[in-house]
Amino acid sequence: MLTAKSIRNSRNPFAPRFLVVYLSLVISLLASFASSAKIAESADSNTTTVAPASFDNPVIKYDTKDPTNQVGEFIYTADPAVMVLDDTVYLYSTHDEQSVDGKDYRMYDYRLWTSKDMVNWQNKGAVFRYSDFKWARGDQKTGNAYAHHVIQQKDPSGKPRYYFYAAVEGGQTEGKFGFSIGVAVSDSPAGPFTDPRGMPMILLEDTARDKEHSWRNIDPAVFIDDDGKAYLYWGNKQLWWVELEPDLIHLKGESYTLDAAGNMQNRDTSKVKIHTVDTLPDFEEGPYLSKHHGIYYLVYAAGFPESLAYATSTSATGPWQYQGIIMEPLPGTTTIHPAMFDFNGNTYLAYHSADLPGGGNYRRSVCVDRVYFNADGTIKPIVRTFKK
Repeated sequence: MLTAKSIRNSRNPFAPRFLVVYLSLVISLLASFASSAKIAESADSNTTTVAPASFDNPVIKYDTKDPTNQVGEFIYTADPAVMVLDDTVYLYSTHDEQSVDGKDYRMYDYRLWTSKDMVNWQNKGAVFRYSDFKWARGDQKTGNAYAHHVIQQKDPSGKPRYYFYAAVEGGQTEGKFGFSIGVAVSDSPAGPFTDPRGMPMILLEDTARDKEHSWRNIDPAVFIDDDGKAYLYWGNKQLWWVELEPDLIHLKGESYTLDAAGNMQNRDTSKVKIHTVDTLPDFEEGPYLSKHHGIYYLVYAAGFPESLAYATSTSATGPWQYQGIIMEPLPGTTTIHPAMFDFNGNTYLAYHSADLPGGGNYRRSVCVDRVYFNADGTIKPIVRTFKK
């Protein structure tokens, strides 16, 4: 074994030169390791390598570039919908603009927030307004931008397209007022989104045989299964679902003609099959479908004030097995709206609370927490977390 002592005692005239080269190599290697450590430290300062277990909830607080940490004017958000693409989480929310003493919802636009680590968020601003649907109805006292859902799908050429489904008031036959579900499409997750139909996807007439209240067609959620089939779920006091055409903007079996501007007319749904689900205890609204570890999960708002319940299935179309409550009603608000999704190998739940100062039923705030599963696939009760 070559040691420093053996080199010193060597009578070889090349020994001193060998020692210089040897020490130079060691110094070079140490410098390289130090440089790599600095690079790694710098990278770690900008990214979260370990999945967070707790959050600075509500994660959306301020209408600033950094809505969690950069203090500014409070912004009230609700009804989260999440789309995960590559290394980014796209969280879309409604926007509560009601005054502190207001007695109804006042919502005009939809906001986008993005994150690459579930801790640091960026404010992308308003990406869609209820009035972008020309058939929508609203005024300055009561807004109509209710819950929504956004998904991505590639067109036949391989180009990604983004589909924004939203519940807004309007679009009914003359003399009738109520909520409809529309869809808008964009080439970017941040919009602009345009209406390819020129009319709603779901109208009051489509669900009139089941319920009578005018706000029954709210809270759309779209799920694309592994076989490429897409389904739209929605409802208040009743859960409905329908299969979509591959273009994601028409109901399966829906027929129509187009006017000169390309808008749909003479809509015929006689061959459309709209299904009801009647096996979910206390179903109120806010259905959200996702798949985790081979199991389909239908999370929804149950009862009133709303708690968070869920059911499981081996299929996107059921039958559904009720599994129970995973979040009890929250203080300050009678509503709750779930979005369960996977990111970087972990499962998360987005929902809204009334935890910001001045919060309440019509001034809500989006929160995020981890979802943990039991060995049998059931969900453990959600533990709400806050910054210590």
